[in-house]
Amino acid sequence: MRVLYHHRTQGEEPESIHIVSIVVALRALGHEVRIVGPVDIEHREAAPAARTVRRPSRLVRIKDAVPRSVFELLQIAYNMVAWRRLDRAVREFRPDFIYERYALYAFAGGMVARRHRIPMILEVNTPYAQAWAKYYGLHLPRLARWLEARTLRAADHVITVTHAQSTLLQEIGVRAERITVSHNAIDPSWFSQERQHDPALRERLGLDGIVIGFVGTMNRWQGIPRFAEVIPNVLARCPEASFLFVGDGEFRQPLETLCRENGTLDRVVFAGRQPHAKVPAFVAAMDIAVLLDSNAHGSPMKIFEYWGMGKPVVAPSVAPVLEVMRDRETGLLIEPGNAAQLADRIVELASNPALRARLGAAGRACATASHTWRNNAEQIVAAHAALAEVPDPSALKVRL
Repeated sequence: MRVLYHHRTQGEEPESIHIVSIVVALRALGHEVRIVGPVDIEHREAAPAARTVRRPSRLVRIKDAVPRSVFELLQIAYNMVAWRRLDRAVREFRPDFIYERYALYAFAGGMVARRHRIPMILEVNTPYAQAWAKYYGLHLPRLARWLEARTLRAADHVITVTHAQSTLLQEIGVRAERITVSHNAIDPSWFSQERQHDPALRERLGLDGIVIGFVGTMNRWQGIPRFAEVIPNVLARCPEASFLFVGDGEFRQPLETLCRENGTLDRVVFAGRQPHAKVPAFVAAMDIAVLLDSNAHGSPMKIFEYWGMGKPVVAPSVAPVLEVMRDRETGLLIEPGNAAQLADRIVELASNPALRARLGAAGRACATASHTWRNNAEQIVAAHAALAEVPDPSALKVRL
């Protein structure tokens, strides 16, 4: 088939990782894929080792420079640009369907799909009108919610990342039979213990003893500030332990400051944001991988990456995690954001190599069996095939 993949992301991780991984997987299944978006991310489809952290795009710099209210208006206006690009791409490429990564205020894909009478499958990683209103605030919340509901209901099919989010989409008005749940995933050939990614990394970073690690954006829903309680708690009982944080975000500097103030900074390494190609090497340097908190609907990719590298995982018992992890079978669960519980689980794992090995192996088996990008691509193809069985797709549409 021919798939026209439309996105409005700026080529930044982790969004670009998801886009490129799906595109590569679809092509590996024999399908042609053309990408339409504001930045060129095709180069990211090279071997993972070639992928690097990119300089922020022009649109990201504009976002940082203008008031948020202005940027929301620019997001709406961008639909005119997207419409022209998509319309031209449909005429040239003649796709079997449009696959779009949903973004706040984005509705051009649905308009072009209806104009050319081709199906549109919408990938929803976050219902942004709700999430952004909660975490950042919106200046046009009513318009955002209205557009989001109309856009989601107008799609022929919706791919979303958790069952928890599927429930939320159904509350917005998307019918259950038009939703496929497809959790985040890994490329198991890259996230693999068998690869010697960088065996000297621990030594270069100055890590010794049991290494406890975190990979990801250090933002407000990851519980990052409470690691300032976890670290001294663990070190009091396991003084040989070290902590490794890989990533950046609004709470990295505050955590670093807190570690300096409580005297634990000499046992903590902040590696900063790294190219995704280097993430397996950093995870390989860990003995225990952790996540203190997560949001209520998203699928945390880091869990699958930890699992891919055979690491024992401690994670919060939020609904999306409970969909994929079984306590003491494929990981250890804690109450979301509970710093004392996380410290206890870390100490338990640090003193029990057999438990670490068992959980790591079980996690790897779970990830490779059920959470690969190839599996996700096959779900997209199956969703499109199912659309052919609908007698009159246009009758199912809710028009803007």
